[in-house]
Amino acid sequence: MTCNLTEGISKGCRDNAGGIVEAYIGNMPSGYTGNEWYSVSGGTITSISGLTLYQFVPTKNSSSFSHDIQSSVETGGIGYTHSLNLVFAKNSADMRNTIKLLGEATTIAIVRDKNEKYWLLGPQNGLELTAGNGGSGVSLGDLNGWNITLSSDEPHPAFEVSAGIIDGLLAS
Repeated sequence: MTCNLTEGISKGCRDNAGGIVEAYIGNMPSGYTGNEWYSVSGGTITSISGLTLYQFVPTKNSSSFSHDIQSSVETGGIGYTHSLNLVFAKNSADMRNTIKLLGEATTIAIVRDKNEKYWLLGPQNGLELTAGNGGSGVSLGDLNGWNITLSSDEPHPAFEVSAGIIDGLLAS
């Protein structure tokens, strides 16, 4: 395996948008060892098996994902922390129960960003609920709801997911 660069990064057009529209979250596929539940070609996920996803629609202009680099020059190691930050308005018993389950489960997520690209988070080690808070807010315009973070340490940055496979993964 070569560690030499084979291409650069161009500036591109000014047609980029920040933020996410929605996240699809499901239980980490079981019965597999490693990453055999998905196929990758050129850094893009082209197929996924054994996964059912549930739609999570956060409050508009409130949520994001990141894949932060974790590097050690001393050991020669590199990894990535995948984080999904979601904000949901309006407290309810159903929301409370779902967030409680997110805290107990090991999950993965596919996030749709505002550029209509899909990204897979937590594919190797699974996402876990690592931070968050819920409450009423104080002022009339404050958040009455939840702000949660799911995260995972992974060997690779988030993979882009082919849009054509999403519909087949959604719970009916």
